[in-house]
Amino acid sequence: MFDNQVLAQAIIGGYGIGEVSVPTRYFAEASSIGFRRSVRYGMGVVATTLLGLLARTGLYRHRLFDLNPRPAT
Repeated sequence: MFDNQVLAQAIIGGYGIGEVSVPTRYFAEASSIGFRRSVRYGMGVVATTLLGLLARTGLYRHRLFDLNPRPAT
């Protein structure tokens, strides 16, 4: 979910996004994901997308999209 959050922050912040192709090789255990984990990941993507949409429209501002965070005290 972290990767989707970073992408959503970049989009909301108005930053450009590029892609760099990296050749990779996956072995069978690394390239498969169980049903439960894939559903959890998918729900996280949907949640991040909805939060980003709400932030972009100004209806709800989640701290994930706070472009001027306050320093920790």
